[in-house]
Parts: sequence; C-alpha cells; structure tokens
Amino acid sequence: MDFIDDYPALETAQKDHFQVVISRLLAGEVLTPGSPLKPDPDWRFAERFRDLIDSYLRIGGWRFDIDLGLRLARAVHETGAQRVRFSKLESLLLCSLRLYYHEQMRVSAEEERCEITTGALRERLVHAGKPATHLSARLLAPALRRLARHSLIQIARGFEARDEETIAVSPLIEKVLPPDRINEIEQRVKAYAAARGSAGTLGSEGDGENEAEGEGDSEPAVEAGSEFEIGSEASSGGSRGKGTA
Repeated sequence: MDFIDDYPALETAQKDHFQVVISRLLAGEVLTPGSPLKPDPDWRFAERFRDLIDSYLRIGGWRFDIDLGLRLARAVHETGAQRVRFSKLESLLLCSLRLYYHEQMRVSAEEERCEITTGALRERLVHAGKPATHLSARLLAPALRRLARHSLIQIARGFEARDEETIAVSPLIEKVLPPDRINEIEQRVKAYAAARGSAGTLGSEGDGENEAEGEGDSEPAVEAGSEFEIGSEASSGGSRGKGTA
C-alpha cells in the first residue's frame, strides 16, 4: 500500500485510528497484542495496515518494524536518530534481564509472561559480582524505570524497587539483544559487575552510592528502536542523538 494513494480511501474512523497508532509509534511506544482479557486494538490495526503505516513512516526517514513471531511492532529510524545512552548500571540490568528472559523462555510456554522480583534480580547481580552497596532500591528504581520507558520491561506505577515488586520482561528485549548474542551478553554481565574503581571501556564506577548513581560513569551508546550496542565505549563527543524510544 502507498500512503499517498491509499490513505484517502480509508474511512474517517480508520483515519483517526491511523493517527493514534502513528502517534504512539513516533512517541517510542512498542505495540503488542495485549492480554487476552485486555487486547490492544492498535495492534490489530497495525497488523492489518502495516504496509500503509510503513509507507507513511518512510516519508520521514523511519520504517515500521513488525515481528509477528515475537508479536511486537515499533517505529525504527533508518539512521539511528533515536540513539540514547544507558549508564553502566542500566546496561548491567538490561543484560542480566536478557539472560533471565533467555533462561525462562527455554522452559516456559510461549504465552507465559517472563517475570522476576526485584529481590531475585538483585541476588543474581550480587552472585555475578556486583557489590550489594551498589544495588540499593534508591539506585535500582530509577535505572529500572528508564528501561521501562523504553518498553524493555514493565513495572507497576509507583515502582520503588522493593524486593517483592515484580518486573515483567518484554519480548522486545529479545528483538534488540538477539539469541546469537547470549554468550557475549554473559561476558558483559561479568565485566560490568566486576569493573569498579578504574577508568576504562566500561567507565569508572568508584566506591559508594554517589558514583554508582552515575557521577563520572561512562555511558554506553544504546539505540532504542534499532540495534542495542551494549558495552560500546562512550564517544568523547557526548550523545550521538536524542533518544525517542
């Protein structure tokens, strides 16, 4: 379908729905079918009109990426304009959650949600070598909220990273960190967890919570809505773009 030719042929309600879907995609949202009890009508619309959506997005240098296997859809900028930068702690959490997702999907039914409590995630990080003093709720909460803003995880409103609070890992995490990178991700987790006190590719973390919060941290460049470059060295020129995912 071509936007210029086919959009005018839509009914008025369909045009309104088209605008809603486009707004969500360009705001960085990831569309999914939703739950059986609360399906997302935007997913059904996006699935039906995916060629029309893609045609429109390409006018502005974007493309529509819909994965019917993982059942998610997003807008991706062709030149990586939505590049964002994750701190080392955020990257560590992302990699650890990706490994957990990989483990669970090997033993769980496809339709099951992948969930982990904050306490269990903290234990995994301590086991990997991360000092417990760098994993307080005060530090984990903002880092996990940032992952949630990019649709990589789902957390409840008012999330404070208490041990009993649940984190749902989104299938998007498999899209941006594919299975063929599992071995690499395992090594990244070990490196992130072990590195502290000296500057280098992974940055300087220092001792104590102030530096663990991000003061002086090297922040790996991460493309939200495109490929994630976990563990890449931060460029001296600062951020390479503004994150929109």
